[in-house]
Amino acid sequence: MKHANSTFGAFLRFMIAALALCSALTTGPAAAADPVQARKDIKAMGMEYNDQDFAKAAGNGDMVAVQLFLDAGMDVNAGGGAAIGLASGRGQAKMVQFLLSKGAKATSNALQFARTRGYKDIEKMLVDAGAKE
Repeated sequence: MKHANSTFGAFLRFMIAALALCSALTTGPAAAADPVQARKDIKAMGMEYNDQDFAKAAGNGDMVAVQLFLDAGMDVNAGGGAAIGLASGRGQAKMVQFLLSKGAKATSNALQFARTRGYKDIEKMLVDAGAKE
């Protein structure tokens, strides 16, 4: 029985090491550990840490960049809610949902952008989140 326990122990150590390696390989630069690292990662992606680049990333549906901006300390409603407005106007439903989950205000501008461009799913999300005309 002693051999079986040492084999199991070796297997368990191997699995823990393999999981740690997989975790390290999948986290890359998008898994910023702190605001300083997040800002470095944003810079490495060719963007500046400002309201405009945050809104552009949201409008483009770039979840990695938007998460980095938030990790770096960006207010989800920066620029008067430009990020949710741009995402709404460009039909980025997943991004709108994500921003709302992070505390973005469902603005009347975002609602208008979604409505005039025919994005009914986003329109409904925003109305459900309290957007008023």
